[in-house]
Amino acid sequence: MVRVGLYALTCEKEKADDWLWMMDHTVQLGPWKCLVIVGIRVSVWRCLDRPLRHEDLSLLNLTPMKTADKKAVAEELKRTGEKMGTPVAVLSDEGNELKSGMELYREELKPGSPKPPHLHDIKHKAAAYLKKELDQSDRWAEFVKRLNNTKATVMLTDLAFLNPPRLRNKARFMNLECIVKWGSRVLQLLKKPTDFPGNPIDLDRLERKLGWLREFEKELRAWAELIEVIDATEKYVRRHGYHRQADRKLRRVLQPLAKRNASRHLMKRLLDFVKEQSDKLKKGQHMPGHTEVLESLLGKYKATQARHSQGGMTASLLNIGAIVLTRSPETVQQALAAVPVKTVNDWVRNNLGQTVASRRMLALQ
Repeated sequence: MVRVGLYALTCEKEKADDWLWMMDHTVQLGPWKCLVIVGIRVSVWRCLDRPLRHEDLSLLNLTPMKTADKKAVAEELKRTGEKMGTPVAVLSDEGNELKSGMELYREELKPGSPKPPHLHDIKHKAAAYLKKELDQSDRWAEFVKRLNNTKATVMLTDLAFLNPPRLRNKARFMNLECIVKWGSRVLQLLKKPTDFPGNPIDLDRLERKLGWLREFEKELRAWAELIEVIDATEKYVRRHGYHRQADRKLRRVLQPLAKRNASRHLMKRLLDFVKEQSDKLKKGQHMPGHTEVLESLLGKYKATQARHSQGGMTASLLNIGAIVLTRSPETVQQALAAVPVKTVNDWVRNNLGQTVASRRMLALQ
């Protein structure tokens, strides 16, 4: 896997003037971060009649960093540009080091050369806006408190099948849809209980443990509306990207959905953000505005890595390359012929040095 991944990182990429880069940091145990830059040609993306897949991407940069500041990010953007040429745009979330690193990279480009716009991901922005809306609500705070209490009281009972979804500690406002759907559906069950054949539900216990949801019926409808507005916005941007008419066309999609003051306020914020991003582009340009494929790629890497390491970065970072490579017997054979084990060991030594796993082994042997 890591040999194939290193091949995907180092093999020659197609030269073109319409590469869009997506970048993000992946964080694990220890002080290190890893900057990941993947790319796709805009002309290829425009021809796809589906969401992006891992195999649509090319791995352009994979750099572990102990100091992941703006200078380090700008240096890697510059290094990637020296291999690939200047991108037509760069897409990321609004992480401080990514944002300031991109600004520094644009400043250091030669005078007269095109300065690629830095576009920001719609999903992270929508989650930030949702957080602002809900953080101001005492009812949301009370709902979360009740939710956590419910998890503790139903886990080891015959109502365990109604255990609420886990609320993330990090980026919790990016997965609220499942929480709100859970609340709405359990509320329907409370109103119209359905028994299992031969195993009836204890209705008294159901009411004691989950009856509190009745108090939040109005709020659950309002929160579901906020999420519906966000889902429709993401769906539009995922399909059409950012472009000069995006905010006007998106408004027609969102207006029938935003019926309450809170959702109308959220709609306005989202439309303003989409317009701000779209105004960075030239007339006629369409650019991806959703980094979900990169988030998914990093999530798949972490799931694979967790089976082989007790935290910390190891050679399994190169699995990211193996995931995006379009695999066939020919490409795997070519990769293994081009990248011997020694090359992988050299890459790990030069880029990671002594890993968390190796230090643990030495300290506790």
